[in-house]
Amino acid sequence: MRRPTLGLHQIRSPLSRIAFALPEGAAHLLWLEHGSVHIRPNANGPEPERSGPRFFWWANGAGRELIAEVGARGMLLSIPEVSLMQALPTSLIGEQMQRTLSQDLDLAAEASGSAAEILNGFARERNSGEAGADIATSNYLSLLLLQLWRLARKDLVNLGGAPQGLSERFILMAAQRARENRPVEDYARDLKVSRDRLGSAVKRATGLSPQAYLHRLLIRDAMELLANTGMPVSQVAFRLGFVDPAYFTRFFKRETGQNPGAYRKSYRKKEDAQAQSFAAWP
Repeated sequence: MRRPTLGLHQIRSPLSRIAFALPEGAAHLLWLEHGSVHIRPNANGPEPERSGPRFFWWANGAGRELIAEVGARGMLLSIPEVSLMQALPTSLIGEQMQRTLSQDLDLAAEASGSAAEILNGFARERNSGEAGADIATSNYLSLLLLQLWRLARKDLVNLGGAPQGLSERFILMAAQRARENRPVEDYARDLKVSRDRLGSAVKRATGLSPQAYLHRLLIRDAMELLANTGMPVSQVAFRLGFVDPAYFTRFFKRETGQNPGAYRKSYRKKEDAQAQSFAAWP
């Protein structure tokens, strides 16, 4: 079988049904602006029709076919696994996006919404043939995935009963409040669930307890500030919500095995060594 490639297909109000292959090893995004479509699997007949305006995301085509009905209008973007992973950021947000985009999604969206505008920009750059178009399309793809994740997150936040929705709401809340150093009980109370239920949902989604997840957020923020700013350690501690810089130092060493000053020194030493190795190139 041929390896899937990044592909974009315009669906322009066909006068008869038209089929599009959804190859395995690639994710597929459909922006259905108007009309209806259905998926034809390999067996068991067609699925129910789906109508626009909506976004549909299939995490893996699995060799199925997308059938666009008469008058359907939209765009179908096929994204190989390699391209998908390259477009996701290497951060906690990227991990959250990857988990969300590993499942099929059905997302309501208006034609004038951000995701549709980004997809149109991707299509313009891809078809322009101008210098730097590949860079532009790569950035558009990253923005598009981010916007889809935001749309999916809104849906999950509204699904309060589902464990996945609960973990996503905690992750969203943690990103906003981790520096407040609030106890896990406060998060559970705000999410209207028991601490045990919150713990099991977050553990399934992230592999970490809620407390460990909050600590990881703080450590990543601390590493970023220590590596890329000249802030004194005490100021880094205050920025992250620690009243006592000495306690922050103990916390950082417990989580990383180094105190903050030693981490900053080793990071910069590594950066200097890399810079010198590059400078030695002909």
